[in-house]
Amino acid sequence: MLFQRAASVSTSPLLWTGPKDRRVRLRVLSLEEADVQAQPDGLAVFLGIVPSMAQQAGWGSVRLWTELENGGDHGAGCACCPVSGHLGRFLTRLIQERARGECVFFNRLSLICSARDVAALVKRLHADPLIFSLYGLEAVSSHFSCSC
Repeated sequence: MLFQRAASVSTSPLLWTGPKDRRVRLRVLSLEEADVQAQPDGLAVFLGIVPSMAQQAGWGSVRLWTELENGGDHGAGCACCPVSGHLGRFLTRLIQERARGECVFFNRLSLICSARDVAALVKRLHADPLIFSLYGLEAVSSHFSCSC
């Protein structure tokens, strides 16, 4: 009788693969999910949302991020401007700040956006190989926070 005991849910390189995975765990949450998902060892980044004090409670640290209106990207094909643009550079900068001790040392990063933006955000994350070399997308409650 043949069967596979430890099958991966997806072959996506963005998924966090477990305790041996050295990347920072990344979760994509809707604002509604964030209330019950706060973690003291985590950094919450609210994307385009100004959170209330209650929504900020329970996180190790909170950051706000908004897309810049006049991008400043160098255009398609530029080696320093990944597909995800400013968000990709922001997430890379967070890892650098963490390594230098310039921010709280976070074990988990939660990107929090409106429920209607979750799928588009996950698509942006999948488009940037630098992001999934630094972060591994982690399951949120009983579902994966990606459409892999």
